[in-house]
Amino acid sequence: MNDFEASAEERLVAAVDLGSNSFHVTVARLTPSGLQVLMRDRERVRLASGLADDDVLSEEAIQRGLDALSRFDARLQSVATEDIRAVATHTLREAANSDAFLERASSVFRAPIEIISGPEEARLIFHAVAHTQPVDGPFLVFDIGGGSTEFAVGEQYTPSFLSSRSLGCVTYTQHFMQTVNKSAFNKASIATRRALEPIAGRIRAVPFATALATSGTAKGVSALGSHLGFGPVITADSVAACQKFLSKSSNRNLTNIPDVSVERMQVLPAGVAIMQAILDELELKQVVFADSALREGVLYTMDDRLKADDIRERTAVDLMARYGIDKEQAARVKESAEHLFMQLKDEWSLNEEDRHLLVWAAMLHETGLQISYSGFHRHGAYVLANTPLPGFNRDQQAVLSTLVRLHRKRLDLSSLPSLLYFEKKRLLRLIRILRIAATLRLGRHTAPDPRCSVKGDRLILDFQGTQLSDDPVMALDLDEEVRRQSEAGLVTEIR
Repeated sequence: MNDFEASAEERLVAAVDLGSNSFHVTVARLTPSGLQVLMRDRERVRLASGLADDDVLSEEAIQRGLDALSRFDARLQSVATEDIRAVATHTLREAANSDAFLERASSVFRAPIEIISGPEEARLIFHAVAHTQPVDGPFLVFDIGGGSTEFAVGEQYTPSFLSSRSLGCVTYTQHFMQTVNKSAFNKASIATRRALEPIAGRIRAVPFATALATSGTAKGVSALGSHLGFGPVITADSVAACQKFLSKSSNRNLTNIPDVSVERMQVLPAGVAIMQAILDELELKQVVFADSALREGVLYTMDDRLKADDIRERTAVDLMARYGIDKEQAARVKESAEHLFMQLKDEWSLNEEDRHLLVWAAMLHETGLQISYSGFHRHGAYVLANTPLPGFNRDQQAVLSTLVRLHRKRLDLSSLPSLLYFEKKRLLRLIRILRIAATLRLGRHTAPDPRCSVKGDRLILDFQGTQLSDDPVMALDLDEEVRRQSEAGLVTEIR
């Protein structure tokens, strides 16, 4: 059992999701700047497999659910009952004896359990993605669960379309996948298409730039597709490869596929069939797995302070507070970095996302100082690489960590990571800007910001009048930085 603590101006909150396949619990700390997740746990309950044709939940399934809730209750002793929100989804929506389940649950789990509607489930999933994923413009999100699949379309924090359909990986496994073969995949796909008929046209009619999928099935399809050489983005080709792979019974018992458990393998064929039909019916070229879920949406509706425009900004501010970063120095480096960026962005083909990452790196470049001055850039990079950063995807987190790691001392180009969505040339250009900005502000005081220009990858810094001679220490620091970039094969010229 875990113990959690919160200070006077903070509070602990917990979200419990009673899903059709698994029950989940997440504990977080509400801080003045946002949400900090402290613990996640999951128990595979397979509630949907206990729902008979007459919609009566079996005693065995009920007992599995009660056992999981009892263990969750023990883990939540440090969270006030009023700060626990538990929601139940499709299976308990459908079960004729759901009231009996809830009554028995009250004896083992102290917080009330809400059975939420399908659209409400879709809304919470939408909020989970809106608060944890940096998505520009309108987006679609769907969640293939054990008994139902939710769809939401909207922009920022406002969904414009919400729907829930009765199709899921557990129920479809029971109905269609007793034998996994081409015929079974076709039957599950046709059933999915029929379920989508009333909403597919409405979704296609709403413009959106990005399609995301959440939770276990999407994670499994993404991970298996990546294992098969197609990368993490879900496409028609990767789904077809997953279908072929899962058709072989021995493959479904493999234990060496990253992020895909043997338990998940047993319901993944149905999930793949549903995913393939969704791609076809909604005419989606690709779907990105978003590591968000209903429970995060629940947490983000528990406090009005969690409605800032960008979760990543809140993440950076929270880290600054946690690691005692000098806000004034962070602001100085941020100011210089933005000044340089705005002059170089067009010539170096940098975009607004690059500016955001540069700004957050400037805010967090001294994260490691609280650990040790010696090699603080390495300490800070380690913290940023290994701390959950809400809002940052894997590539963005790696970029942030690399910027902090290489903002000072030797510029080791061999340590640049190979990233799926971020080319090394862009990353190196951001590193150079941050290094110059940090060098200009080493004295922790007001310093001149030079005009800058580029000729290819030659960076030219032009100081006016006596700016350099007036600050000889800064001039020496810049000379040292020019030398270090030169050792890395990069030309920086000071005028």
